[in-house]
Amino acid sequence: MHSPTPRLSKRPTAARDVLVTAREIVSEHMIRLTLAGHDLAAVVHDSPGSWVKLFVAEPDGFGEHGRAYTVRGFDPLADTITIDIFVHGDGTIPEWASHCTLGSRARVAGPRASGAPSSDVDALILYGDETSLPAIAAMLEREHSHRPVSAFIELGDERDRQDLDLPRTTQATTTWLTRGRGEKPGARLLATAERTTFSPSDGVWFAGEAASAHWFRHHMRGATVAELHIKGYWRSGVGDYRE
Repeated sequence: MHSPTPRLSKRPTAARDVLVTAREIVSEHMIRLTLAGHDLAAVVHDSPGSWVKLFVAEPDGFGEHGRAYTVRGFDPLADTITIDIFVHGDGTIPEWASHCTLGSRARVAGPRASGAPSSDVDALILYGDETSLPAIAAMLEREHSHRPVSAFIELGDERDRQDLDLPRTTQATTTWLTRGRGEKPGARLLATAERTTFSPSDGVWFAGEAASAHWFRHHMRGATVAELHIKGYWRSGVGDYRE
């Protein structure tokens, strides 16, 4: 038995036009973009790991394509937000991020609260892959309690490992898991979860490949935890996946 992560109060959705003002290669497949606009506070939620919908023009020039991305940073004085985009497959936005330049136009909409477990849980256990690494990093940076925090992060390429800012006020550990050649996405995360004994006071968060999210949800049916959030971010073999 478990309870879903409590939903935070929802503010009206706003949309803002933005320009790319900085572009940084964070790791082998991760690109960090700084987006500048006007009154971006209207689209940013204050919860750890919150996200916005990023819209770019469709490759054929007709309409827009949108995907959700974690807000890695927000500077209200400069009116900029920072997002990390993992480049994999044939997705429209990863392709755009690979070729965008300073001044490239886009649009963001929000605010959207994250599914991060609340401060009411006694321990935090995070599972994710490369695509959810920005969300895990954002949650770790905003963790100021004294509760234990464990983050398990699966990578397909060791070169995508990042130096994360772990909270100093708590017992925080990060375990990096690297998939072997031919191993299905999420396999290492699921194996780790199967070896974990969960407590009724734990808050558990999982985000990654859609099939692995399905199997993680199935596995957690037999566990008793305080709060549980599971999300499929992408599907293997599908460029523009929509859950």
